[in-house]
Amino acid sequence: MSRPRLRTVVADTSALVSLAVPRADADYDTDTAPDPLQYLLTSCAVSVPPEVITELRDITQYQDVHSAAATNVLAARDHYTVEDPYQQADTPESRPTFGLDDGETDGIVLANALDVDGFLTDEFGGTNFALIHAVLQGPRIVPTPRLIYDYARNEHMTHEEAWTLIMTISPHRSWENSPYVAQLLSLLE
Repeated sequence: MSRPRLRTVVADTSALVSLAVPRADADYDTDTAPDPLQYLLTSCAVSVPPEVITELRDITQYQDVHSAAATNVLAARDHYTVEDPYQQADTPESRPTFGLDDGETDGIVLANALDVDGFLTDEFGGTNFALIHAVLQGPRIVPTPRLIYDYARNEHMTHEEAWTLIMTISPHRSWENSPYVAQLLSLLE
């Protein structure tokens, strides 16, 4: 059974930073190898809440790969839409208390309001995954490593390219000890 194609997504801060890490990693060449942020921004309509922009700007204050990745996401601003989730029809007037950070919470509210295909996040371990799944009212949760795996499964890149991408992102985003990521990597081998 194939999964429906992602045509519309709301992304949280962590997912966008993760997808932008390869371009920010000096050892990875996005001129010759796949650029997952570019893939996302050219393959579907991406929306983010204003809080994600605020969080990205905060990240740029550091001097590390995450800062460079956040800068790359902000530089791609013409390729995604910023929408206030609390100005949409049938949304709460203020931020609900889900027990998540503000960017994730606002992203979920926006994803539900826009009825997008998916909510892209790095939350795939622990209790937050189940919590996000519970509060999404239509969109499916799409963990960032799964998106990369799906790019290979759908032949947008080779399995080897997807494996290399996940291995490039992993040490920067603390994915290396994740059973979830390990399972996806084994499927790509």
